[in-house]
Amino acid sequence: MKSYPSYISPHVNWLDDVPSHWNIKMIKHVFHPRDEKTEDGNEELLSVLIRKGVVKRRAFLDDESEHLTRSKSLIGYRLCSKGNLVNNIMKMGFYCLGISDYEGIVSPAYSVFEIIDEDDIPRYWEYLLKTELYVSEYRKKSKGIQASRMRLYDDYFLPIHTLYPPKDEQHQIVSFLDSKTQKIDKLIEITEQKIELLKEQRTALINQCVTKGLNPNVEMKDSGVEWIGEIPKDWDISKFKYISEIVTGNTPPKANEELHYTDSKKGFLWVKPTSLNKGLNYVNESVEHLTEEGKLATRVIPKDSTMICCIGNTIGKHSISGQELSTNQQINSVIPNQTRLHPYFCLLYANVFTRDLLKWANYVTLPIFTKSDLEDTSFLLPPLEEQTAIVETIRSENRLFDSTIEKESQRIELLKEYRQALISEVVTGKIDVRGL
Repeated sequence: MKSYPSYISPHVNWLDDVPSHWNIKMIKHVFHPRDEKTEDGNEELLSVLIRKGVVKRRAFLDDESEHLTRSKSLIGYRLCSKGNLVNNIMKMGFYCLGISDYEGIVSPAYSVFEIIDEDDIPRYWEYLLKTELYVSEYRKKSKGIQASRMRLYDDYFLPIHTLYPPKDEQHQIVSFLDSKTQKIDKLIEITEQKIELLKEQRTALINQCVTKGLNPNVEMKDSGVEWIGEIPKDWDISKFKYISEIVTGNTPPKANEELHYTDSKKGFLWVKPTSLNKGLNYVNESVEHLTEEGKLATRVIPKDSTMICCIGNTIGKHSISGQELSTNQQINSVIPNQTRLHPYFCLLYANVFTRDLLKWANYVTLPIFTKSDLEDTSFLLPPLEEQTAIVETIRSENRLFDSTIEKESQRIELLKEYRQALISEVVTGKIDVRGL
């Protein structure tokens, strides 16, 4: 791809040289604020999401009474038209702005701008104003004490300089980028679908091996457990309480926090559900750590224990301990009797049965699956030698799945980086797309 024939300095310290026939204007000379408010609240409710831009937030409610309540609550929201620029002033440093493709209303907390010259192409600014170059400038000009409370008010946004190509070139840039980004987005979508398929194949493999074994020709019998169905003839059905010890975690007293908790990463691991994100891998780190006194105040579980979150929105999350540690009370840990139960087979079985844990949980204010519930849960028990064979097979296959998924995930990141770099190079005049 070629550059433009000649460039000039824009005399703006954060902008590089630009094509010599482009203009530099402040945003306030391209867009002006729009402050019309809805009188009835019946318009399509829109929102601005990080990186995604302007989206439809929800459809109209069908129930008339709810609809009237909704309408009344939205009176005073800002009107927004197709082609308007909408900013979430609290998240401008996180790519939270965009050109609307919809007619509707947005929260009064957002800023809405209308393009001044109707012959300009709004989508050019959709691309330009969401580049890292501009988002960095938003961060610099935002006001506030903490990053989470920074605001880019209109008085600081509107004087920012913007690159202003001729109108026919704006159209050519948008046409070129629409075509290229659609192709890149399609490749990303295909790759994401491939990753999901790989995950589904892994799930099916684990389910097949853990509930049916490795031999497809083995004689089967009814397990007596509805969700399991038939199992190999020489397998047993047990319960967690007969082949393991279940330990519910606890929290050291917070009254004397310095006595029990430490900022040192060398402290004793205290695991919460947020750390159960290792899938079929071992947990060897935690967000919070305990002192020796804190450790003594908890129920310590050994290495190779399967940890299952049994309360709250993350119910069913699970992993296996890679070392001695303790957990909070949301987690029940399964300490296997290793004369009957292979520790990693226990994790694999948890991987299967926890998929429906939310369905089996009790509800008060939060879903909960108690220690007693877990103890009385049926456990499918192959001979120990066969458990070992199943574990070795799944570990081997899982390494292949992980490797392939990692490569495909890296491909997605590279495509996203290329997409962003291409947009930036084109909208800032580094690449001449005229005639392409």
